[in-house]
Amino acid sequence: MGKKDLSEWRLDVGQYLGEISALCFVHLPSHLSSLPFLLAGSGSQVLLYDLEAGSLIRPFQVFHGIRLHGISCNFINCTEGSVSTRVTFEVALFGEKRVKLFELNFELSPNSQYQPETCVNLSLVQSLPRLSHWVFDVCFLKVCNGNRSLAIGCSDNSIRVWDISNSSIILEVHSPERCLLYSMKLWGDNLEALRIASGTIYNEIIVWKVDWEHVAPLLNSPEGNHAHGSSSDFKCFKLQDQQHTAVNLFRLVGHEGSIFRIEWSSCGSKLVSVSDDRSARIWEVRAEYWKDSDSIEEVGSSVLYGHNARVWDCCLTDSFIITAGEDCTCRVWGSDGKQLKMIKEHIGRGIWRCLYDPLSSLLVTAGFDSAIKVHQFQAFLPGSLESHPEAKEFNGRTEIFSLKIPNFSEQIRLTDSKSEYVRCLRLTSEDTLYIATNHGYLYHTKLCDMDSVNWNKILQVSEGMPIICMDLLSNEPKYPCGIDDWVALGDGKGNMTIVRVVGDVHTPQLSFTFTWSAGIERQLLGTYWCKSLGHRFIFTADPKGRLKLWRLCNPFSSDCYASSKTNNVFLVAEFSSCFGARIMCLDASFEDEVLFCGDLRGNLVLFPLLRDLLNDKSVALHVELSPLNYFKGAHGISTVSNVSVAKLRSNQTEIRSTGGDGCICYLEYDKDRESLEFIGMKQVKELSLIQSVSAENNSIDLASCNYAAGFASTDFIIWNLITEAKVVQIPCGGWRRPHSYFLGDVPEIKNCFAYVKDEVIHIHRHWVSNGERKMFPKNLHMQFHGKEIHTLCFVSENFQVGANVKKSALNKSSWIATGCEDGTVRLTRYSPGFENWSSSKLLGEHVGGSAVRSICFVSEINQISAVVDNVSEEINRQNCVAEDKENPFLLISVGAKRVLTSWLLRHRGIDKMEETTVERKYNRHGNDLELSLGASSSLSFQWLSTDMPTKNSSTHGKKKDIKKVDHITRNIASMNTNANTGSISSESREREAKAFLGDKYEDDWRYLAVTAFLVKCPGSRLTVCFVVVACSDATLALRALILPLRLWFEVAMLVPLSSPVLALQHVIMPIHLPSKENVQIGSSYFVISGATDGSIAFWDVTGPVEAFVQQVSTLHIENFIDCQKRPRTGRGSQGGRWWRNLRHTRPNKESGSSIVSVRTEGGVQNHDACGVSAKVNDTENCTVEDGHIASCEPELNAVNSTSEICEIRPIHILNNAHQSGVNCLHVSKIKNCWSTECGFHFYVVSGGDDQAIHCLRVDLSLLARGPDSEIIAADVINSNSESEDVKSLIYYGQEQNQNYRIRFYNYFRATSAHSSAIKGIWTDGTWVFSTGLDQRVRFWLLEEHSILSQHAHLVVSVPEPEALSARACGRNHYEIAVAGRGMQMVEFHASTDIDEEQ
Repeated sequence: MGKKDLSEWRLDVGQYLGEISALCFVHLPSHLSSLPFLLAGSGSQVLLYDLEAGSLIRPFQVFHGIRLHGISCNFINCTEGSVSTRVTFEVALFGEKRVKLFELNFELSPNSQYQPETCVNLSLVQSLPRLSHWVFDVCFLKVCNGNRSLAIGCSDNSIRVWDISNSSIILEVHSPERCLLYSMKLWGDNLEALRIASGTIYNEIIVWKVDWEHVAPLLNSPEGNHAHGSSSDFKCFKLQDQQHTAVNLFRLVGHEGSIFRIEWSSCGSKLVSVSDDRSARIWEVRAEYWKDSDSIEEVGSSVLYGHNARVWDCCLTDSFIITAGEDCTCRVWGSDGKQLKMIKEHIGRGIWRCLYDPLSSLLVTAGFDSAIKVHQFQAFLPGSLESHPEAKEFNGRTEIFSLKIPNFSEQIRLTDSKSEYVRCLRLTSEDTLYIATNHGYLYHTKLCDMDSVNWNKILQVSEGMPIICMDLLSNEPKYPCGIDDWVALGDGKGNMTIVRVVGDVHTPQLSFTFTWSAGIERQLLGTYWCKSLGHRFIFTADPKGRLKLWRLCNPFSSDCYASSKTNNVFLVAEFSSCFGARIMCLDASFEDEVLFCGDLRGNLVLFPLLRDLLNDKSVALHVELSPLNYFKGAHGISTVSNVSVAKLRSNQTEIRSTGGDGCICYLEYDKDRESLEFIGMKQVKELSLIQSVSAENNSIDLASCNYAAGFASTDFIIWNLITEAKVVQIPCGGWRRPHSYFLGDVPEIKNCFAYVKDEVIHIHRHWVSNGERKMFPKNLHMQFHGKEIHTLCFVSENFQVGANVKKSALNKSSWIATGCEDGTVRLTRYSPGFENWSSSKLLGEHVGGSAVRSICFVSEINQISAVVDNVSEEINRQNCVAEDKENPFLLISVGAKRVLTSWLLRHRGIDKMEETTVERKYNRHGNDLELSLGASSSLSFQWLSTDMPTKNSSTHGKKKDIKKVDHITRNIASMNTNANTGSISSESREREAKAFLGDKYEDDWRYLAVTAFLVKCPGSRLTVCFVVVACSDATLALRALILPLRLWFEVAMLVPLSSPVLALQHVIMPIHLPSKENVQIGSSYFVISGATDGSIAFWDVTGPVEAFVQQVSTLHIENFIDCQKRPRTGRGSQGGRWWRNLRHTRPNKESGSSIVSVRTEGGVQNHDACGVSAKVNDTENCTVEDGHIASCEPELNAVNSTSEICEIRPIHILNNAHQSGVNCLHVSKIKNCWSTECGFHFYVVSGGDDQAIHCLRVDLSLLARGPDSEIIAADVINSNSESEDVKSLIYYGQEQNQNYRIRFYNYFRATSAHSSAIKGIWTDGTWVFSTGLDQRVRFWLLEEHSILSQHAHLVVSVPEPEALSARACGRNHYEIAVAGRGMQMVEFHASTDIDEEQ
């Protein structure tokens, strides 16, 4: 971490997390390291990696605010001593117009038995003067007397030679082609051999050299007559003496776009170039033309086409070419121009750098997504490349077996219905599998080596019937190399056979079998073991959704023999699904007495599994059981492939399911309420079907998914969910073929997959022993967003881990949520130390990949006063205690295409055992810099719900809709609202008419800003998340998300708006009634907005918020709206978007009643409701049962009618606060000042395109009201003021008999706070932090009268910053996160003399 110390403050600059812009290998002597080290440039830093260990050694800060563009390394010497070995390199780093020379020292001490300890130091040797043009390449040169020099290639098509010994430029030569360049590459180790390849703006490559002109020697040069001099000669022959000149050798023509990169071959006889035209070209540079002074045009001998976008980088060897492009692919080409392999493991704007080392056969790729991936070349080259010299030395780690059943060779004729073929297969380990055939045979197969396979026929089922289904349950063997497998077989006659196989793995033996009739012919389609129930119970399934549970007798009892006896098996229970679809997977919880099943059509069904049924002493009775609950369409209409169950709390069970929609769903079952609720989802875009997910060390936390195994089209894929990288991809023909897979503890190096194709069993095994842990591909650097970050926010840490974990360790970690241009939302962990960014989790992606523009975190719940008289204080207190354990923590993200997404925090508390584990891991390392990642793995968000507008498939009826506009405006004009919500004018009529047409025909609107807060009413189980969202069509809406039902409601519109809102904040002011107990009975809710016209508006939304919560808490919405539907994802749901309205109408009923209007499949049904418009867009279908409707009418009729959607006017508008758009806005924490007349106060700071910062103080005070006091009328409502006139504006509010006063005063403007537009700002009432496009972070002290004084500023490595957020870590200690093209953390320590209270 770079540090800057002053007397009043200190800045600690964290590591930049963003694009990788430069790569360079550092080769130590082979006896010291078998693999090279790697230097990677990221932002203004250079990172040093140990490729053998796959870890970061240390980052070094080399520039300030300048992006590192390139690295060149040169070996100096190696000094071996008795204690340590010292290896020294000189490193040239360049970026923009700057070049710096460093000395890189390795100190290797052989203290470790396996790997020597390495100490590394990078020290600055020389900082070259700022050049007049950008630097494109540098190259170390040797001269005659041993002095070293550096050739520098610049964008004006010139080179400069820097004498390292004398620290001066000794030569400057310009090419005759005086044009600007896009690229340049130098080749040669001395000035005579130096060749320059320049990619010009004319899409040509000019190859030129520096030549010596023969002129009379100068008087002060005794050696001037030498043809080639040393570096001292260069001082004598000045540039103006024309002793050196540029000579063109070649002009290479052929590219049709800008040339981004050029690479020389090692011998200098070839060039490869990549271009904007999506191609790479190989150029033959014949040495016989080098001595010719004439310019010669050449055309490339080979053109490489295949990339789908611009090509950024390339590598050239004697045998193949490597290219990397904007399409996020790295492609390997043969010397004949044929594509040999494609690697696609990066995301975003592409792979910017690729680097290949012929000595170690390592390929390194890096790009915009901050990831650095290392591949071993032979690991992915096909067999056709074995003839290449680099590919001969290593053999691939993947073994491929091709097996045929034992009697396959006897079948001479073509396969027909009587031929034997494989029906089922199961892998039990990396070298053992069971195979079942259509002739009823069960085989045990042991893989010995590539040429030896041990087949053992276990048995043949009765009558040789075809085996339809098979499942396997493996127990822990009693001795090494032993087996204890239970195999369940179902045949075409409906018979079940249980087989126990024991003995040695090479010579298995049949222990006993059970056979019985489990169903009618051709109706037994599935059989399943349940690991939690053991081998005593087996399930069978038929095609109509019926599931049977069978209990086997104890095979170790004296009355049970290894023979087929029907009285050894008892039918315990039969479960009938309400959907009538075949059960595909199941899992049970013995403790909670429940059984969870997933069926063929994406539904999840919950059955009771009584403990008495599983008791050995219970009477064997056939019990028919109906579902306790279900969740329809959890995976759309796609198959549920896997279900897992885990204990969440004492009365709650968590369910995780995977399916054919490529999604992982999470549900929660409450045993007390018998409710099944959807709590989150994760989409894996790379898989169309997820077979299963797994975690390290078999974690019981279902959310800790590290790997997903499944299929994409016809390929089997293992996907790393943490690194977002593909582990394995095997073409197999699809998931409908018989297949099986087995994964080890590290699937990257331990995986096995078997499938059947053309009657042949193909097995792909990649299994590396524990002693050989050189795993490729490696992920050196954490993968991050692949495009620009538009928004970020800190996630509060008070609930992240258990309270007993050491705070000194965990409080030093921060979690930051970020939203990106590519629609992804990530959660990233920051820890102090040299490797700051320790983990980054991809939470998910907005529907359609729409850009994320704003994000906010919601954690604190506010309670409104209870108005229901029949709810006692004791009940309220008990409910509050229970509710505290279930408080939701949400992320709300909005973006393009009007997508609003909610993410639910999995606040699974770390129990005492986990806390002990975290503490033990912390103590073992002995310092807080190596805190175990396990503590952070418990913090994650899951996708909960998405709200977005409908998509219209056609424009049919547009003219008819336009004719309705006038009718709509006339109806709107006839409506009247009260004074609190304002009246509807011609402005609103025009807006409603535009919205009517816009909703149907405009799909380009986007959300620009969001803010949210949580509200509850005591005594209600429901929590309401109010979301204020600003749209680019100049609308501002207050919405409500009811949890846990996931229902979206329209609550109010904030009007009028003349310009779109860019920034939103909210303030919650506690209001207390004067009483002896000083009991808080409510709060006031305010929204602050900043618009593109430079205005800042204040809105009071207290009335609509409290009214909505009170109405919803008395309705029991779940009784008349079917909430158990899958959220809309756009993938696998296979359903349209359904809208529902809870709106007030006035039919021929008694006055004072409201109507609930629910859009269903059959039409619209009206029921009494709270008068708000709701859209439940997360469902596919909705049906309302008559029984539910009738039961709700008394409750609904009790609610007073209100208007449809109320309109809220601003209480104050600060016009012209900025001369242009308000880009950012922040509100400080509320400070309690009851000792003064102001009561509470807070500060509002804003930044805009006018480069100014504005600060305003807002005070709120409670007005005492006695029984005889007069009611003060509201004042200054809808007031407007110019920014210069803000002195002391007062607003009086009256909500629920609470009188308060708001004052706006102490306005301050800091003009020219930045040299460009301000993009992010934050304050806590003491300090203000801001950032802008000038790439600076500025630190301001908020003094008396809202005056800002700048105390410090810092240049960050983040290009084009777009967002800033901060958190207070302690007294005058802050963490400031800046994001744009990457992210960086800055720690700010202010002097303790500065008082927080200003």
